[in-house]
Amino acid sequence: MDAMVLVMALVVVVLGWSVHQVRSKRKFGRHKWAQILLAVGLLAAVVLFETDVRFNGWEDRAAGVVGGAASTAVWTALTVHLVFAVFSVVLWPVVIVRAARNFGAPPHPGAHSAWHRRWAPVAAIGMTLTAVTSWIFYWVAFVA
Repeated sequence: MDAMVLVMALVVVVLGWSVHQVRSKRKFGRHKWAQILLAVGLLAAVVLFETDVRFNGWEDRAAGVVGGAASTAVWTALTVHLVFAVFSVVLWPVVIVRAARNFGAPPHPGAHSAWHRRWAPVAAIGMTLTAVTSWIFYWVAFVA
């Protein structure tokens, strides 16, 4: 759990840096590779994390949450996090694959740009909200 908190912080920082590279500096290739590396790295981290959770669970490691309002807060935080996580797991790869297929090599603006400008920010916001809600869940379940 602790590692994923740090991974998600790194994802948000690199995501912001990557968006800055393309918007302010027009470094399309740098943005492309940052997104691909983020996607591959995050996929590996999530697979390892989910494997750990499936085999070892998380409830026993939670900070004394046994029932009542605390338990409700934990499950609510987890549910909200999962909504954003599933949304991001579906949309982010679609944005990346479509960009890889439609922007050419080296990447440059083209016919696909309008679609990308509409959906890439939605995916980035979804990923950021996934990170923020994971931190809230972590705090409620393992710290508070």
